[in-house]
Amino acid sequence: MSGFSFDLVERVPERRRERKDIFLHLVGTAGPYGEVSLKITNDREATLVGDGLPYAEISNLFGASGYVAVDEHTQVTVGGVAARLFRNRRALRMEDRGISIVLGDRHYTYLFGPTGHEELRDSERGPVVRKGDTPAGVEMTMVVLPDADATDLALALIMQGADRVVLTIGGAIVSGVMSFLNSSKGKW
Repeated sequence: MSGFSFDLVERVPERRRERKDIFLHLVGTAGPYGEVSLKITNDREATLVGDGLPYAEISNLFGASGYVAVDEHTQVTVGGVAARLFRNRRALRMEDRGISIVLGDRHYTYLFGPTGHEELRDSERGPVVRKGDTPAGVEMTMVVLPDADATDLALALIMQGADRVVLTIGGAIVSGVMSFLNSSKGKW
């Protein structure tokens, strides 16, 4: 399949109750895979539903509401297959700060790539999906490279529901400091 790109835009729920429960809802048309919907709730979970993509979800029982924290409690499922996530919190190099993902017999890294954009990289095929430059009025643009398949795209999209601030050195430093400051139990 040849590569393509598509935009995801925010859909604001019509009902007040839904607006309270949903942190972010993104929709778009993913080329030959059809309509996709990525819903991130304030209950620390995100779900991906698409016509031609496997169902995917990411969740974490702990952490703040909004984007899902990536740690040892994070659960990711794509097409009914559970993934294992690993992250080196102390890494200095961009490649080492990425989130390692094992999904069945596939090995991925989600990282802030050398192109200056986030990308999902397969250990054998290299980059498969990348975030592109976002035009005005669009929440994000996804670039699907020719070697990607439906599982790659579903995994890359569900990772948009994860807290990815730790992928950059600045974000890792801020996250580390905030984690340290928030680790106290309120005892003096």
